[in-house]
Amino acid sequence: MASSSSSGVMVSSGDKAFSYDVFLSFRGEDTRHSFTDHLYHKLIQAGICTFRDDKEINRGEELKPEIEKAIKASRSSIVVLSENYATSTWCLDELLLILQQRRECNHFVLPVFYYVKPTDVRKNRQKFYIKVKKTSSRWTYHNVEQWRTALRQVGDLTGLELSGSQASFLNKIVDTIYNNLDRKEVHLPFHLIGMLNHHKEINSWLHQTNNEYLVIYGMGGSGKTTLAKYVYNMIRRFFESVSFVEDIGNICKGPNDILQFQKQLLEDILGGKNRKIPGVSRGTCMIEEALQMKRTLIVLDDIVEHSQLVALLGTGRINAQSKIIITTRVNTNNWPLMRCKMYPMRLLNDDESLQLIRLHAFGSKIPNLPLNVDPFLILDGVKYCEGNPLALEVFGSSMFKNNTISHWKSHLSLLEKDMDSRLQHGLCCKDIGT
Repeated sequence: MASSSSSGVMVSSGDKAFSYDVFLSFRGEDTRHSFTDHLYHKLIQAGICTFRDDKEINRGEELKPEIEKAIKASRSSIVVLSENYATSTWCLDELLLILQQRRECNHFVLPVFYYVKPTDVRKNRQKFYIKVKKTSSRWTYHNVEQWRTALRQVGDLTGLELSGSQASFLNKIVDTIYNNLDRKEVHLPFHLIGMLNHHKEINSWLHQTNNEYLVIYGMGGSGKTTLAKYVYNMIRRFFESVSFVEDIGNICKGPNDILQFQKQLLEDILGGKNRKIPGVSRGTCMIEEALQMKRTLIVLDDIVEHSQLVALLGTGRINAQSKIIITTRVNTNNWPLMRCKMYPMRLLNDDESLQLIRLHAFGSKIPNLPLNVDPFLILDGVKYCEGNPLALEVFGSSMFKNNTISHWKSHLSLLEKDMDSRLQHGLCCKDIGT
């Protein structure tokens, strides 16, 4: 059974707003005033916004609209499978909706086996064996088959089984939820130009079992990092662990600088903090071991030297279901990369370039141009920038501050002199383009 006392703070995740981090599903008569009550307060103390229903529900009642709404408004669910859980149609209907949310909405589900065996739940044994009751309209053959399937499915999920101290077990549940809710989403510009076409091309690589590596390569400012971020945000939910290691080439200047990236990788893959790495060589070995344990998505942004790749991935032996994305400006033909798809970063076409300039100059892809702006000057800017997103952004942003004809003409004449140095060394060496 679930609950209606909660910490009602709106939680944002990606493009959907949630009211709760966790929905608690439990059988009231088994755990309401003991285990589940302690779990609820532990979650609240950890800052995890949690919904539970404090009301006693008659066994024959159907789900109330507010309970359905709460499940759909939660990022995850904890299902406390206790001895009498499957005797309640209320709990079983909750479970059906929770698993539907898992299939359709990336809803994380954590089964907690409270003094019951996962095999009993999975195989519908003991009190998890459900049969039709002639005395109740709710226990029809159709409903019973749905409930049995739901129990088999939740029993198959990776969960936690109570053994030993309840206090430490409660902490483990809270840690599991906390780590799962940390989606590690990376920030993207509000307006993206051309990303969808790139993603369609890369989608085939995502489903290949013989190519674990994707190398996105191209000139500075072409949008490599933005594309990597876009793909990462789109697929990160399908992996057990994710890590986005950004701006490696710019930060990694000395032999020991790579240690901070090794530490980040280990923390992201294995969880936890303050992992001690005595040196780069040992760090490489630790990462190699970790990469074979979990289904992991990793982005290594701005790799400049092959030695950086070796330090962060070692031999490159990873879990067969893992994926690694590398962005680089250098020629990787001499790098011994196996099981790898090379993806040249395509620059923007004229229409896309025009949209990007307009966004940064006027705040809209298709604006009404100010009367004092010559549209041919914009087209000259498109021509000069040659589809490089960073150059287009620099050009458009400069127009935003002063869009007089004289300023545009002056800026175009200066652009040829300093754009190359900006792209190579200056303010805009990061790929913040498309």
